[in-house]
Amino acid sequence: MGLSKKAMFGLSVFTLFGFSGIAYFILLFSETVQYFDMFKYDNLFLSVPVGLAFGAVGALAGILLLKLPQLQETNTFYAKLFKGMELHWTDILFYSFCAGVGEEILFRGALQPLLGLWWTAILFVILHGYIVLSDLRKSIYGFFLIFVSAGFGYLTLYFDIYAAMAAHFIFDVIMFIKLKQDSKSIDDQNE
Repeated sequence: MGLSKKAMFGLSVFTLFGFSGIAYFILLFSETVQYFDMFKYDNLFLSVPVGLAFGAVGALAGILLLKLPQLQETNTFYAKLFKGMELHWTDILFYSFCAGVGEEILFRGALQPLLGLWWTAILFVILHGYIVLSDLRKSIYGFFLIFVSAGFGYLTLYFDIYAAMAAHFIFDVIMFIKLKQDSKSIDDQNE
């Protein structure tokens, strides 16, 4: 049931380059949105720290939510995905960077201008598998993530895509660290 480091590496590389390519392909057919326009910025010294702060607060809220007794099973499910995977801090940074950049290029850079902020946020969470009609508890966490994803959209709207990338990156870093700790505690309990 768990993921291997090799699979995570492959998924991460595909997310970074494949999603960027998909975004480019989608925007080839758009008369209103140009691919390279998404990379414009006004003040990275403001947008990146704001994004990092939003992502950190979002991750901490997610951790608190997953600590609720009603979501313990959901927390364990996600931790088991990483069971036995020895994540080094460089792995966590790499996976988080690839997801933060690649997914934001596709979802906030290409899809959000075409679908709208909230539909993009919902699509993002559904495609990640966090909304499960047969599992209300997993879906509760998924509904929380819709708001986090929408926050990435608002960061793009009011700042730039780099704010969303920074938020997504730090959110993933914090959540990977949590999953690493939780998967280790599952290993310790099984011994």
